[in-house]
Amino acid sequence: MLSLRMRRLVVVILFNAVVAAALQALAPAAPRLTDRDEYEYSGRQPFASHCPNTIYCYRILVPVLLEQVPADSERRWRGLQWIAHTATGSIVAIAAAPLGPPLIASLLLQTSYGFTFTAYDPYSPDPVVFLISAIVLYLWLVDRALAVAVMAAIGVFVKETVALVASAPALAVIMWSDRRSPWRWLLPAALAWVILLGFHWYMDTYAGWGISRNPAASFSTGSWLAIWWKLNPSLAKKALMLFAPFGFAWAFAALGYRHASRPFQQLAAGAALPMLALTFVQTPERALGNAFFVVVPLAAAFLGRVPAVPAWAAAITSGLVTARIGLSSELLPSSIVLLPAAASAAAWAFWAYARQSR
Repeated sequence: MLSLRMRRLVVVILFNAVVAAALQALAPAAPRLTDRDEYEYSGRQPFASHCPNTIYCYRILVPVLLEQVPADSERRWRGLQWIAHTATGSIVAIAAAPLGPPLIASLLLQTSYGFTFTAYDPYSPDPVVFLISAIVLYLWLVDRALAVAVMAAIGVFVKETVALVASAPALAVIMWSDRRSPWRWLLPAALAWVILLGFHWYMDTYAGWGISRNPAASFSTGSWLAIWWKLNPSLAKKALMLFAPFGFAWAFAALGYRHASRPFQQLAAGAALPMLALTFVQTPERALGNAFFVVVPLAAAFLGRVPAVPAWAAAITSGLVTARIGLSSELLPSSIVLLPAAASAAAWAFWAYARQSR
């Protein structure tokens, strides 16, 4: 017989697997714009001189490993996305279990913009970055800095975002004074940045690579943030896109912060600056989606203090809003229909929370 703890773990894994598969099934068959060709080029020719694909050239680990999988390209990418999302959701849910219901945490995570967008466009290393972020959360909670250092040193070859994620614990120990050794937790960030910048320098110098043609490298003109601002002239559209990564879970997380244990509060504070930095070099809605490893546990901490019915109603309706935006799926109702329902459910959760607090 399985122990109660093991049965709960199995339920969490199965729940994440089913929700991740369902969202993948809801997504259109193919995204309108994708970086698939650029990543697959790096998979076939990982260290070719004069790589023509700017920033994508440096993200070699995932496409190289996928090239070794004996399946067609479509199954490799979609299979990786589903496995990574299932694992990520399970890790975050179990890590957040002391704060709130793990299945609600799983639902908020799987339906967030970052996860649904990669269900729509799975041809990127983002699902693996998400998995690394979830593992960083878990290792932070159990105080395993050396394991994070090893993972960060490898993870920068997945995507540059890993260096920013590894910086969150480092900033947390600098900002908060407790029993953790700051030097141990500075190591992962230092190692990640040294390896990342060293790899860029070496390939730029000796292989003719470069990122100068990528808009993200134009720091003096505002990088991707400036482009995003110009492409979305309406302030309402900008607000919607900033709302999109987590929907009403942004507010749930803000209220849940006071109920979270100290390590979650520390990591959330440490993640703020790296996530803001990421919004400068990536479209803000996708950049902020990477903050799930702190936003989701804090949101679960709030919903864990709300009666089950309004908590689930708030999680489901908010998740439908973010999933509709991320998936671009016509199989879901439009945001105009979903937003009032989500706002009503969120208001119900806030009212129930206030009533419980009294």
